[in-house]
Amino acid sequence: MARQLQDKVIVITGASAGIGEAVAVACAKAGMHAVLGARRQEKLDEVAAGVEKLGRKALAVPCDVTRDGDVADLFDRAFTQMGRVDVVFANAGYGLYGSVLETTDQDHRAIFETNYFGTIRAIQAGVPCLAKTYEGLKHVIVCSSSASEIGVPMMGPYCATKAAQDAIVSSLRAELARDGFAVTGVHPVGTSSSFFDVAAEVSGQEQHESNTPVPLMQTPHDVARAIVKAIRRPRPEVWPMAPARLALALATAAPSFGAWIMRRHAKKVMP
Repeated sequence: MARQLQDKVIVITGASAGIGEAVAVACAKAGMHAVLGARRQEKLDEVAAGVEKLGRKALAVPCDVTRDGDVADLFDRAFTQMGRVDVVFANAGYGLYGSVLETTDQDHRAIFETNYFGTIRAIQAGVPCLAKTYEGLKHVIVCSSSASEIGVPMMGPYCATKAAQDAIVSSLRAELARDGFAVTGVHPVGTSSSFFDVAAEVSGQEQHESNTPVPLMQTPHDVARAIVKAIRRPRPEVWPMAPARLALALATAAPSFGAWIMRRHAKKVMP
């Protein structure tokens, strides 16, 4: 049976753009209120205004997921001002271009601090709020990536953070199952958002086009619709594009085939 979402509350990290913004809007259309966390206050306020135009409540909270205090404040304010937390969507993260050998230790640590430890902070601060919400949905959602399943050339550190997220999701799902929680990992392919612009900026490049084939590109709204469906009917994983899941399943079942595909891809993307 589908769960009712009317007047439920979702907390979203990385909510100022891309998938986070799209999920806020999609959830509002489904009847949910949204608590939005991100570093860019001006953009966050714009997303909040969009949610409110749909007749739902929105709370914009400046939040850098690399800071314990920011994440704690996000969830404290969410529960205090909204009175409940039903869904935690750990979405904050960024991409990084560069070979494994040339990526500095500092850049490795920085992307893990945001993508992986930022997710851990959201989970550890959010689960207690979910637990104390009366008749709440008790749902944790983590935005991983299809890149969690296979190492993509020139994006090794990013793929590593996504694989780490995926492992945590699996462990958390088993640990929380007896208490009635749902835990979902989301695995988008490439999304037409500011992701690649940010990755280029962080990597010190003037520009960098997506190395995802055009047929595999999705919009953040495609991903958001799939996530709302999973909130209504919880499932362990969300793969917004089924062909990508099948291709990666094949690559996992036949490692030599997967390695061959990645070698061919490396020739296209490496300088």
